[in-house]
Amino acid sequence: MKMSKNLIVKFVDWYLENREGKGVNYFEHSFKSDRDIFIATLSEYAVEFAIAHGYNPFLDDKENLSNLKSDLYQENNSFFTYSESKSKHMPRALLGKENYLKFLAELNDEKQESVSLKAPKPVKQTTNLYHYEQTELRKNFYFRLTTQDRYYEFLYFPISVLKKLFYNYDRKTFFDKWIEKQIDNIAVYTGKTDKIPFKELVSLDIKDDSSVLINGKFNLHTIVAGSETRDEISTNTLQNIVIDHIVPFESILFELKAQLPTLQIIHNVLENINEGRISNKGDLNNAGNYLVSNVDFSAQELDALEKDLTLILSKIQLQLMDRYENLYKRNK
Repeated sequence: MKMSKNLIVKFVDWYLENREGKGVNYFEHSFKSDRDIFIATLSEYAVEFAIAHGYNPFLDDKENLSNLKSDLYQENNSFFTYSESKSKHMPRALLGKENYLKFLAELNDEKQESVSLKAPKPVKQTTNLYHYEQTELRKNFYFRLTTQDRYYEFLYFPISVLKKLFYNYDRKTFFDKWIEKQIDNIAVYTGKTDKIPFKELVSLDIKDDSSVLINGKFNLHTIVAGSETRDEISTNTLQNIVIDHIVPFESILFELKAQLPTLQIIHNVLENINEGRISNKGDLNNAGNYLVSNVDFSAQELDALEKDLTLILSKIQLQLMDRYENLYKRNK
């Protein structure tokens, strides 16, 4: 069964044309006039709503959307609590009667008008919105993987700091190969049961009908959160195709923590420099830059750090996944 069409991008375009500047300027004030941030935040709202009500409000599903209005204004559930905590119910306002519900009503009117015309439907010629060769995707994925610092209380994984360390000590080749091996083996789902590793991907095309085509002939699929089934990905932007750890990275690191002595030393040094626990990018940038500039590492210590990362690599399994399904998976 084909995945229902996701209406987020279409709603965003409608909102910017019809609502922004005509009341509360959410796009400017809350999302810094950044369309990608707006879309990503709406995806988070969808996850919170789905946790409370069991369906994604942005999927074009007639049966579920018929219940949206009543579900949206229910109180004493997790979405109500979440919405209340975000700028005095901004999530509920954006999904509410003046915004998303109004968009749905207009969309329904358009569908009814189209039916009433009783004209034969023209065959739509699907064209590319975006075309990516493997080299371009690889650069994008390299950036994503090297900026995902982790601040677990039991053990930090400061990947941006580790990159600086390896580059600073002329061990760039090891680090880059370590990342490239992860990218090579990302599972790319090309059907309900079929998949290829990323290293066999030649091209990725995002079509104007929101389908995503791999190597010019296979529809990109995603694991559906909480199940073993797969559906086709429907998106208008590469940002909504994410790299997911099949086994959560936190679980891998927790399992291996006793076997990663050099990472533990770096964890302790960073905390000493910061004079306390590190929990955000600002703290890590300051402590990490000081560590790279002022703490000397011997060849033996760097060898041991390479050994730690090689062990972690042996446990990592990655897959491409729909952003919404990934957020839903993490929240479950």
